[in-house]
Amino acid sequence: MKGNKLVISGLLLAVFNTAAYTAQFELKTDAKTIQLKQAPKNIAVYDLSVLDTLNALNIQAQIVPETTYQGHLAKYKNEKFIKAGTLFEPNLEKLKQAQPDLIFIGGRSAKNLDTLSQIAPTLNLSPDTTQYIPDLKQRTELLAQAFKREKIAKQKLNEVEKLQKSLKAKTQGKSAIMLFAVGDNFMPHAENDRFGFVYDLAGFKSVLPLTEKTTSTTRPEAGSPEALAQAKKNIDTLQKAIDQHPDYIIVLDRGAVNTQKYAAKDNILKHHVLSNAQAVKNKKVIFVNADAWYLTGAGLDNTIFMLNELSQAVQP
Repeated sequence: MKGNKLVISGLLLAVFNTAAYTAQFELKTDAKTIQLKQAPKNIAVYDLSVLDTLNALNIQAQIVPETTYQGHLAKYKNEKFIKAGTLFEPNLEKLKQAQPDLIFIGGRSAKNLDTLSQIAPTLNLSPDTTQYIPDLKQRTELLAQAFKREKIAKQKLNEVEKLQKSLKAKTQGKSAIMLFAVGDNFMPHAENDRFGFVYDLAGFKSVLPLTEKTTSTTRPEAGSPEALAQAKKNIDTLQKAIDQHPDYIIVLDRGAVNTQKYAAKDNILKHHVLSNAQAVKNKKVIFVNADAWYLTGAGLDNTIFMLNELSQAVQP
């Protein structure tokens, strides 16, 4: 009997241990559930929007990619944080040596899910900017619940809501065009393009039609007939949009990423279409922070930064 009691006690203990194991730390998305015995202490992050949100919730990563860290993320320049690879390609050897408990990926690093999952539990938290604020809220609350940071998450999300409401009060009835500048080329971004989320985020009316999407993800070779045709299409689209006299032009200068040198400020004044735009003449061109918009993206603190940036630039 005594032996049987020990077996039963052992089974009960195993059951309780299993219950405790699943209850300690859990991250659950539609695609995946991660359960850990305890809250992770050695976290690797390969997406700056995720890193920004974790940082906003006072959750510190220990392993990060080699990149430029500005603003809220400037502390990650410090050598105490292990740099293991880039935003695109994690250094697998360094990562294995660092022995992470949990890995976050997204956007540029999302393709590495299967490989990284062999090192440690890995979760893809790529932002969905077609539903910017609802998606930000969902990702924030997911992390806040898992790491017991509900209070600060609520405070930050309330701040986002108030800032957006205030910004939309300023932009009500105003139109805009979003431009992605590469050198002296200015590419218009419609609502369904990469940076087209700005219209819904800020409350601007877009002067661009929705872009026709293709299944191709490769860019035409520079100088090729396809590239020349695309360039002509961009100019035609840009001219039609500027002819509608948007109240504001918003510019994201790719060349200013990591450099903060905004050549687009001069290039726009020499551009044969944009130099004559009403918004240029009225000095209603907003050159957004390149690192914030291009590198960090849809993180919690970064969204607060972007909303403030736009709000300060929009005239009452």
